[in-house]
Amino acid sequence: MKIFTYRWFVVLIYLLFTSNLLAAETQEGIFWQIKKSGVSPSYIFGTIHSEDTRVNKLPKKIRTYFDKADSVSLEMLLDMPTMLKASAAMLFTDEQTLDKVIDAELFAKVSKILVEYQVPEIIAKKLKPWAVIATLSTPPPESGDFLDLFLYKEAMKLEIDVYGLEKVEEQLAVFEELPLENQILLLKETVENIDEMPAMFAKLHELYLKRNLTELQNFSIEYMLKNSKNKSLTKKFYKRIVDNRNITMVDRMAKRLQEGNAFIAVGALHLPGEQGILKMLENKGYKIKSIY
Repeated sequence: MKIFTYRWFVVLIYLLFTSNLLAAETQEGIFWQIKKSGVSPSYIFGTIHSEDTRVNKLPKKIRTYFDKADSVSLEMLLDMPTMLKASAAMLFTDEQTLDKVIDAELFAKVSKILVEYQVPEIIAKKLKPWAVIATLSTPPPESGDFLDLFLYKEAMKLEIDVYGLEKVEEQLAVFEELPLENQILLLKETVENIDEMPAMFAKLHELYLKRNLTELQNFSIEYMLKNSKNKSLTKKFYKRIVDNRNITMVDRMAKRLQEGNAFIAVGALHLPGEQGILKMLENKGYKIKSIY
């Protein structure tokens, strides 16, 4: 039985961040001040995993705070050891290969599509089904400089201390623990719906550029529920990939907030909603103010 459908799974991977339920109040802005008495204000920036030149650089209003920050925290460190772990996790390490676990027709289609992502067939054979879905959940790479990586590189240039709010193993576990049969079902739907991708990417960018977190959140949730074949299991998975991660990230950013003048960057849709990071910080006594 399917746990969820391809369409909303791709939204989650592409953004890797959403909040809980349809927002009751409007939250506008992708850059927020986090302030508490006795501590220098910190700032949190909602990102999107994209190479699009409209979103993968810092606006001047945000850049000023970034350059002066005492620390930068990302969802996870994007250093070489982390990238190597992530890359290794995408590959079968036993005798299994993708062309053995899916039928020949599907593998042929997958191989053809992956050529656009500069993935040769010899590598395609070693990819796990979820890894193919993750690859296809973003447009074909051009520069390779998506927003989070840009922030990491810039922080290193400025010699700002960089921290990760999650371990790569924690992020990957959400997908690694999907049963293989569900991964294969999702992969089939990914291939069947590949022509929808450009329109979906365009809509996500449009909403992100409007900087209305509530609208972006509502779109992703409505999209998820509309396309789910098993809403109960979908919501359970959603809670794990979103709400539970919000709790973890708020706990781990606490030290940086106590130090003050921290710059924190997480996926934009981790921010809004009753169980979003902004609300959690308010409940901990912080004053939250939209800057941009």
